[in-house]
Amino acid sequence: QASTRTRARTQATDTCMHTYMHAHTHQATESFNIKSCEGHGDGVTCLQVRSNTMASGGRDRMVRVWDVQRRTCVATLQGHSSNVRCLALARSLVVSGGEATVRVWGEAYDGRYVQTGVREGHNHFVSGMALDEELRLVTASWDRTLRIWNVPEDGSGVQSVATLAGHTASVLSLQWRQDHAISGSLSGEVFLWNLMTEQLTLRAQAAEGMAVNALAWERNVVLAACDMDVLVLDAISGKRVVALQGHTDVVTCLVVSMPWVISGSRDASIKVRSTA
Repeated sequence: QASTRTRARTQATDTCMHTYMHAHTHQATESFNIKSCEGHGDGVTCLQVRSNTMASGGRDRMVRVWDVQRRTCVATLQGHSSNVRCLALARSLVVSGGEATVRVWGEAYDGRYVQTGVREGHNHFVSGMALDEELRLVTASWDRTLRIWNVPEDGSGVQSVATLAGHTASVLSLQWRQDHAISGSLSGEVFLWNLMTEQLTLRAQAAEGMAVNALAWERNVVLAACDMDVLVLDAISGKRVVALQGHTDVVTCLVVSMPWVISGSRDASIKVRSTA
């Protein structure tokens, strides 16, 4: 009965989030001018875009750099021995993670990309990363930790300067805003970190035993993709506010750009919810 009441409250809350867009429908296809960038030999696992430059990583262990407007691959970066799981772009640098290494490529004067740094530090796959314009890098790993790195402007001599430990399971998701980061784990933990003090400031349990596959952060609200739901958490108390339901398979990615909350799922759909 309690479960029924909770679901009813959730559905009532979700009535204001009214726009649903299914990526596999004919209508969605007609709504966009779709162009393809072909080149990877296996599934594409991560993307980053900065201005007209896009970087993609794949299960083929390759990083490809693209000219978005021309839809042409301008560089193929090799070196990973495992799937490329995450990417970051800043200035003229491309940073990627896959196996337990961080790889950095810099753009040369002739437009070529040259690998300028390879650094080990994690003890397992690098699962997420974020890089700001000051070239501060944060990475997450299946080894249950986050690491903070200093990246020189030319991409060489990358150094790990701090390790943030506390998760009890593999870290699967990471978001960074200003001097704080949030991370989500395989066991449903959501942690908020102060990167300046290197301290854990909030420890929340989004869902017991459910992996946090993706995170988004807006003001004082954290959204966590757990199983088939998007859970909304209070970023101050860590308490769950509401669960946004509707997907029929695992939610794998999440973007928030108010008033939009957008989630993608293995059910082949994208749900666009509006708070307006």
